[in-house]
Amino acid sequence: MKTFAWRCCCALLLLACNKQHDAPFLKNKQTVAATTISKTTNKKIFIHYMPWFETPASKGTWGYHWKMNTQNPDIITNGKRQIATYYYPKTGPYYSSDPAIIEYQLLLMKYAGADGVFIDWPGTRMQYDYPDNLANSNALINKLNAVGLQFGIVEEDRNWDAGNTTGAHGDFVYMQNNYFNQANYLKTNGSPVVLNFGPITFHQPAQWDAILNGISPKPKILPLYGFTSEVGANNAGGEFPWIYQDHPTVVNNYYAQAANFPLAIGVVYPGFNSFYAAGGADGPTWQIPFNGTGTFATMLDKALASSVSIIQFATWNDYGEGTMIEPTEEFGYSFLTTMQQKLGVPYGQYELELIYQLYQARKSNAGNATVQAQLDQVFSYLANQQVAQAAALLSNLGGGNTTTGVYIKNKWLNTYIYEDNGQVKYSTANSGNQYKWVQETVNGHIRFKNLSTSHYLNIEHLYSYVESTSVPNTYYSSYWVLENYNGFTRLKNEWQNNYLNLENQSGFAQCTVVPDYFESSQWTLQQ
Repeated sequence: MKTFAWRCCCALLLLACNKQHDAPFLKNKQTVAATTISKTTNKKIFIHYMPWFETPASKGTWGYHWKMNTQNPDIITNGKRQIATYYYPKTGPYYSSDPAIIEYQLLLMKYAGADGVFIDWPGTRMQYDYPDNLANSNALINKLNAVGLQFGIVEEDRNWDAGNTTGAHGDFVYMQNNYFNQANYLKTNGSPVVLNFGPITFHQPAQWDAILNGISPKPKILPLYGFTSEVGANNAGGEFPWIYQDHPTVVNNYYAQAANFPLAIGVVYPGFNSFYAAGGADGPTWQIPFNGTGTFATMLDKALASSVSIIQFATWNDYGEGTMIEPTEEFGYSFLTTMQQKLGVPYGQYELELIYQLYQARKSNAGNATVQAQLDQVFSYLANQQVAQAAALLSNLGGGNTTTGVYIKNKWLNTYIYEDNGQVKYSTANSGNQYKWVQETVNGHIRFKNLSTSHYLNIEHLYSYVESTSVPNTYYSSYWVLENYNGFTRLKNEWQNNYLNLENQSGFAQCTVVPDYFESSQWTLQQ
């Protein structure tokens, strides 16, 4: 998200990949809403969410928000990719439309006490990475009811050129046709609520009259604190504060006036530590110290003590500005557990870790339809607060750490890999524990242990064949990434970025560069 000084909106240059494609309309395929988490506060809790992350798995290349202009995520140092942030997500860098990430993030929000999500929405303009961001937003929205969360749009009028009210009007037509009619869209007195981060482009009430002309139901626009006059009193429904260099004075001033707004939305943030300068990008360089979780806890106390009816947590995942509260290597679950305690949520870190185990199991069992169906049930249990049932089912699966092992079957040759005296070979037979591989997760990395010998699948010596030997659990030669390809699994070694395959039909498994469409590198993991 872009940051503003008090009553001064400085437009930041949006640097993004120029990708253009049709933005798909939202498909209303949501399931029955899940149960609601109880809290001791009666204020609505919304979390500000960025839908703008891409990886090679989604777009064939790293998106701007993971690399800016100076970083290369393909460089891995001490197990971490070089990304444009001072903080590292617990899951590693991800793409926003990944179903496993969406499920993980929404469940974490729910168990931290959230009622809904404010989506930093790009609009419908076919420019830069806006279409990708729109598609990612819709992927998130399509999962919200299954978790039992509401949503609202934070509209960016900065994404249109001055005078182009027709384009901005089209954004609201899209919202009207796809969002406002949904039962879980945020409304006030029957009117949809749309936050505006600005205004940046349109500063006259007459322009907003044109933008909202004919939109039904007509939304209430909430600009930033101090800017109702630019939207027009007949269009505005309140104001909201953000993260200001003059911390916490501006937010304190807002709370002193909050009772005067028809709808008042408070703000909570953990601190501010942007990567813009290090990333070779334009943007603010001032900081707000985190003080561990001290700043976050203080701002949450202020919001809870204020007269606002909604609290916006800023943000879930703006890594560029360092305002993320989702789990990271540096902060762990601490922001979410602080929320749980102060909001009076009857859950703690145990449930958050269980959700992470579900995410790991999704990744560890990519391509295994049987296990994925069971994990769908784990998700349903968690969405409906059936924690014990979810934990029991995950335990039976082992969260990817089974005791019985799986067969790894090649699509092309219909053969199974097995260990023979430290070498990995293949055969049409599959009798014996030497054919079974136990999936383990170590510090977020996947390893495969042979059930017969307790050796690990690896390429430590870069032989012409894949090995199965004793390897320390810190060696990347034994780490594998499971990638989905048309329902089959490809196993990529994290050290060399090559793929397990049988391309040469030499009698041994190889780990080499192989195109993804080669069936010699496609596998099925079978129980």
